[in-house]
Amino acid sequence: MLEQSLSDKAREIHEGYLNCEQYILAIPRFSKDKHSLHDLRRFLKRLDDPHQGRKIIHVAGTNGKGSVCAYLHAIFTASGISTGLFTSPHLETMRERIKVNGRIAGEAEFVAAFAAVKEKTDDFHPTFFEFIFLIAMVIFAQEKVECLILETGLGGRLDATNAIEEKNLAVITPVGYDHMELLGTTLAEIAGEKAGIMRPGVPLVTACQSAEVACVLQRKADEYDSPFAAINNRAIKINEITLKTIDFSYQYRYDIIVRAKMPAKARYQVENAALAIHSALAFQDERISAVTVAAGLAGAVWPGRMEELGPGIIFDGAHNEEGILAFMEGAEGIPCRGKKYLLFAGVREKQSRRILDILSEKKIFAEIIACPLQNRRSLTAAELLTFKLDATFAGVESGLAYLIKEKKADDLLFLTGSLYLYSEAKRLL
Repeated sequence: MLEQSLSDKAREIHEGYLNCEQYILAIPRFSKDKHSLHDLRRFLKRLDDPHQGRKIIHVAGTNGKGSVCAYLHAIFTASGISTGLFTSPHLETMRERIKVNGRIAGEAEFVAAFAAVKEKTDDFHPTFFEFIFLIAMVIFAQEKVECLILETGLGGRLDATNAIEEKNLAVITPVGYDHMELLGTTLAEIAGEKAGIMRPGVPLVTACQSAEVACVLQRKADEYDSPFAAINNRAIKINEITLKTIDFSYQYRYDIIVRAKMPAKARYQVENAALAIHSALAFQDERISAVTVAAGLAGAVWPGRMEELGPGIIFDGAHNEEGILAFMEGAEGIPCRGKKYLLFAGVREKQSRRILDILSEKKIFAEIIACPLQNRRSLTAAELLTFKLDATFAGVESGLAYLIKEKKADDLLFLTGSLYLYSEAKRLL
């Protein structure tokens, strides 16, 4: 009888969570306008300022934000620091965007936080992203976490996460061309938007950047009198790359060298990990050491980035030019005794043609095929026929079936493009 009662309760919670998801997914139909940061700060006050009293690390950039956040979260958790993580987008469930000490938010706590936010929406309704961000803040307060790691959704200066004014550390990953219709057409303009997360006197740690971007960030740090540190990739030493792990070292200072082995396949993840290492040590908490950093990275996994979905089948969500270049370098560096095949599926964006040109220029794949996604923004089969590809298929299912039939035991099959491909491919596999 008790088991039946528990089962009914679990079903009730799950149904409640699905109702919350459906409500949030419907928000764009009636609440499209992004609000000012002042509006969001007032709404946070209605929720009793759930972020107050917590240490904040804010992460912006074009590529690698999610990975850097995941690595920081793993390091802080391994160091015994109670930590909340907010990222986007999600791959399978909305709850993935909210993590506490390494676990995703539970359905019951998501439902309770949803109710707390919705109760305050009489004269102000948050947008899709704002609503989930506010839910995350409520959950973090309920869990009484000590530190928050926040990933910007888009840009930085006007992003909902930037409603948090007091921060302890700003981190900026590599800045490149993305969302140019909103952030600007030059790297300097885009960098200026990303630099909007900075605050006077708050340290900034940044990845190795182009000269144009570095100049903008340095100028802003000088204006704010903020300590500024830029990662030098020469401080990274790759010891060994296997199909499952990368063993590397990072020299933080002349007297501090961190050696770690993490479950990753691509070199670009080492550069993301190095940025996380430098940021964690720059945070200056005595609980964080070279030992806890290595322990955290040993178990750190970020789904959708060179993730093995099946034996010899690897997914990487590279969806802009810089991401594709990093993906190509990573795919080329992964040991393989046989051939490498590629399936691409992307959305209709300005960079799609350039991405497909890059993929076909470098002959590391024995065959490149493409297919449309089950998404209204997807490139269609007719549009894909205009690119230089070995074949185009009607959908992901038929494309995957073809390549899996072609693939031998020693071959590798790569899937890349839009993150929408992840859920389709994972379901099929």
